[in-house]
Amino acid sequence: MTNTDQSIETLISISGTLASIGLALVAILTAKASIDHVETVADEFFLLASLGFLFVVVLGYLAQKNRSSPRASSLVRLAEWMFSGSLLMIVVGSVLMVYVAA
Repeated sequence: MTNTDQSIETLISISGTLASIGLALVAILTAKASIDHVETVADEFFLLASLGFLFVVVLGYLAQKNRSSPRASSLVRLAEWMFSGSLLMIVVGSVLMVYVAA
């Protein structure tokens, strides 16, 4: 379980940072005077990714609190999948912003 503990601690740390970055991107896009359809869609991707990263933090916390429980490994696995999905949403939102809007 030591390797899993290190994995979940890393996920919690990175997820908190990425959630903050995603929310900052949402705030920047919202503050713009003119926002087009592509930026609105990218904004939704960034917002959903931020929510996903926040859920990773919660799942990581629950996995750490329930280390001895048989559910701990499934919580870690779910957190890892959610992290991957949220990271994919950040990439999709970024691609939309850079390549579609240009």
